[in-house]
Amino acid sequence: MTDLFSFILVMVSLVLAIGVTHLVQGVADIVRRRGTVRVEPLQLAWAAALFLVAALYWWSLWDLRAAEWRFPLFFGMLLAPTLLHIAASLLVSTDGDEAGPGAAFEQIRVPFMVVMALFSVVVMLDGWAVGSETTWWTVYRPIQLWTVGLYGAGAVLGGARAQRAIAGLALATYVAAGFVFRLLPGAFGS
Repeated sequence: MTDLFSFILVMVSLVLAIGVTHLVQGVADIVRRRGTVRVEPLQLAWAAALFLVAALYWWSLWDLRAAEWRFPLFFGMLLAPTLLHIAASLLVSTDGDEAGPGAAFEQIRVPFMVVMALFSVVVMLDGWAVGSETTWWTVYRPIQLWTVGLYGAGAVLGGARAQRAIAGLALATYVAAGFVFRLLPGAFGS
């Protein structure tokens, strides 16, 4: 199964890497065009959070190494990195428009938050779906539910103050989760 897992991980990693590349290129465009477009710290905070989420997601895939892989499961595994790519595309544009990298976060806030909430739900269910988690409740579930709640609040609550708080909480959550729950591949998992 290790060889099959490696085979599957290649495609999932490619989709994830394309999304990360888009994110990094978008941030570079923001920095490059800082004299002509307004740099929004909130947008940069979310970009940092997305980068960390992508790294944590890829690292967490180790928990799925013993799954009995079939095409429907593989296809389902492509959903999470695809959603991250969509979120990165919403957050930072690399198309060169004046409304691109410096576009107001408020314009993309709701779709961005909905996509990230969907991503969190997909990630919550992936271990259960592939059979690497025997029950619905795992040690990760409270943090995963917390992030879904943060994204829900981000979609509902307007205002710069609330959005800064949500972005800060999300970033702190991902940093803490990375160092507490995911220090080693498979930590607390399979």
